[in-house]
Amino acid sequence: MSRENVDRMLQAIAITFTWAALASPLFAQAKPTLQSGIADAAYALSIADGKIAGQGAPILQEAIAHADFVLLGEDHITREIPRFGAAVCDAMGASGGFSAMAFESSPAVADFVQESLAGPDRRGKMADLQKRYPDSAVFLNIPDENDLAAHCAAVAQRSGFRIWGLDQEFVGSPGWIFERMLATGLGPAARTAILQLQAMERSDETEARKTGDPSKLFMFAVPAAEIEKAAAAIEKDGTAATRAAFHELTESREIYLGQGDNPSESNARRARLMKQNFVSYYQAASGPGKPQRVLMKLGDWHLYKGFNPLRQRDLGNFVAEFADGHKQTSLHIMVLGAKGTHALYAGYQRPLKLEPFVMDQDDDYRWLKPAIDAQKAGSWTLYDLRKLRFKHLDLNADWERTVYGYDFLVIIPELTPAGSGG
Repeated sequence: MSRENVDRMLQAIAITFTWAALASPLFAQAKPTLQSGIADAAYALSIADGKIAGQGAPILQEAIAHADFVLLGEDHITREIPRFGAAVCDAMGASGGFSAMAFESSPAVADFVQESLAGPDRRGKMADLQKRYPDSAVFLNIPDENDLAAHCAAVAQRSGFRIWGLDQEFVGSPGWIFERMLATGLGPAARTAILQLQAMERSDETEARKTGDPSKLFMFAVPAAEIEKAAAAIEKDGTAATRAAFHELTESREIYLGQGDNPSESNARRARLMKQNFVSYYQAASGPGKPQRVLMKLGDWHLYKGFNPLRQRDLGNFVAEFADGHKQTSLHIMVLGAKGTHALYAGYQRPLKLEPFVMDQDDDYRWLKPAIDAQKAGSWTLYDLRKLRFKHLDLNADWERTVYGYDFLVIIPELTPAGSGG
């Protein structure tokens, strides 16, 4: 064998041993961990004089400035999260304005709040509606949320600003719906049918009031045959407005009833309703060269990109895809508390129930513990989840869904229930 061939063989052997050594555990780099990634993605955040402040403020403000749809996935009925929402409104107002704000309420409730903004005593008007028809509205009947809607309308800086209600009707709404239907110029057959349903609703409401049991309300208790009979009469000589209101009632009823025997289909049906309402609002507001810029505030499970924890492609995924298809951008921000007190529904015409919580002890949020442990001391914490993507981190299914389903996570050290003072 020539000297040249020997040299080549030795070089090949050396290269082989070098690659083998580098691939061995002794030379292998440690796989990055979720904990180290979270620490690198954490920034102090606060709300100072109503504005986003702290180390993370420029990062969040820049992302908001470049987004057409800003989605706040929240924990409900708190004092702190509406404050954050108001600061996001201000940031959107300062970066080109926005045209709408969407809530997890029905279209009818959104319209009611929209109309109340034009006159005095909007809070009083909502309180009066709830006295006449208890549990006919959700979230926007909370003063903190009502104030948020008014604040955002004031800073939107775009003419024609609208409040959008994307969700189903709430459990006590049928009486209010019938009142509206009777004012739609309907014919005698439809009027008679609605008056009959209205009498049933009043009887059901009386029963529910005794115990607070919402299952006694018309929304749950009315027989399907009565709904079908009324539907035929409304089809006969009701107006388009009559039929639209009746559809909101019957669709909401099916969603509620489905939670008992087929929750997955009920959740899918509710998601479809919210998507359809979104499209209706968007199309009604848009025109040539008039893209909408919208702030959306709903429960965090509704606003994931991809599949949410209920294994549904919910509203957040739809908006993300909608934005892509229209050459627009969506920004998804999850806002949760590490601990605090929840205000929970406690029954028909009953005060909200206050219940302490520690988030990482909740079965649905135990996965959040690494973020709670990595909080910045003395402030809120902003996690830029975009920095955790495509890093081969050891993400479990919950973290995988969150890292790719949301762009930012905000952890508030302690949440207090709305209406608790201050």
